[in-house]
Amino acid sequence: MEEISMETDISSMSGQSFPSEMLIDDTSHYGNGDKPPEPTEENLGAARVFEYPTLFAGKTLLELCSSSWSRSYKAKNDVQPYLRGCKWSPDGTCCLTVVNNDGMHLCELPRDLYEDTPTYNRTINILDSVIHVKEAGMIYDFCWYPGMNSGYPETCCWITTKQNGPIQMWDAFDGSLRCSYRGFDVVDEMEPALSLTFNQQGTRIVAGYKKCLRTFEVERPGRDYVEHKISNPASCIATHGNLMAVGSWNTTISLFNVNEVGNYKSIGNMHGHGGGVTHMKFTPDGFRLVSGARKDHRLLVWDIRYYRRPLNILSRAVDTNQRVYFDVSPCGRYIVTGGTDGIVKVWDVKQANWKESLDVTEGIGDNVTYKFPLHKDCCNSVSIHPLRPILATGSGQYHFIDPINTIEDENLKPESMKKEENGQINGVVHKEITDMKYSEEAENSLVFWWIGDMDLT
Repeated sequence: MEEISMETDISSMSGQSFPSEMLIDDTSHYGNGDKPPEPTEENLGAARVFEYPTLFAGKTLLELCSSSWSRSYKAKNDVQPYLRGCKWSPDGTCCLTVVNNDGMHLCELPRDLYEDTPTYNRTINILDSVIHVKEAGMIYDFCWYPGMNSGYPETCCWITTKQNGPIQMWDAFDGSLRCSYRGFDVVDEMEPALSLTFNQQGTRIVAGYKKCLRTFEVERPGRDYVEHKISNPASCIATHGNLMAVGSWNTTISLFNVNEVGNYKSIGNMHGHGGGVTHMKFTPDGFRLVSGARKDHRLLVWDIRYYRRPLNILSRAVDTNQRVYFDVSPCGRYIVTGGTDGIVKVWDVKQANWKESLDVTEGIGDNVTYKFPLHKDCCNSVSIHPLRPILATGSGQYHFIDPINTIEDENLKPESMKKEENGQINGVVHKEITDMKYSEEAENSLVFWWIGDMDLT
């Protein structure tokens, strides 16, 4: 990742860099012919604000860039390099992906997409990994440093937690290992974290373990931490300000209030999912929480002020234990999610009304605003660009071998099979397997899509 510097007139947005064209003068509150005051050094910075672009206005998507991963010819058949998540960096210059059995890949956003609006005849870019960190074992979770800015190399990093390993911080410029944070159990053996995240200020790392939450100071790597006991494994964590939600494999979500010292005060528990909670995210206003679970076809929207029951229920396809990411747009208007059917679903708060209370007397239908069949395989991750109308999607899943094709019975070999019109083989009825996890057509790709207005010229 090469160092990037962009001019900005905003110094109060966590050190992020913005193109100058994305900063506008906010004079909408001056009406009836009134003129805004003359610009001065005192009010010039306050008058320039960032306006997030309109999303899904044309109801169509334009493919911008793509990258794919395939198994090496020397690898065994059970080694499948499918994507397990993708996340945009906070400054929007690059996208981090985790590939099963192939570590982490960092792909940069093409320079022409920083400010320009693409046309329909734009050539699709082939994404190359500018950084490839080869890691053995399964990566449980990963997270960008919230104040990441390409203009300041010291802020460009991310953290990961993996199987049988500590929490590690990686440099986003050269892929080197900066430091590690280690948690130990009661017998003084190192314990891997199941989930992790930064606090909003980026000064602490909160890691979830099987029986506790551990808080590490970013500036003090090693084994120094503060521990808080919990009753269930922390499978995922979401934070907003001093609020923290901890999801568990026992289908519950626990809410905590975290003070400045780092102590946790329990607020309550939320129940509603039919499987282990795998991903959560707060809306930008912090009043609502969206959660998803494995083998659960529902996204639950919670109002944390009245958390006893879900505020609303959104429908998606999740047929496996794989974590299927979703995202909430920075403007707070859209919820976007993938699914094991390869379809990307979008809910617009102005049309789907997912922020209104759920009427239990009405049947729960599919109130989705838009559907986009983008992948022929499982779409396990989506990430909305923090500044531009660009959506990153990742596809792939572990494909099992069709059990019917591996039957070793001599009576069921191809030359002895007698197919009948009613679907029977040697007198035994076999159902046609249509599950995507048995399909031989695997799609392990990362794709960038334009989801805003397009230049028709």
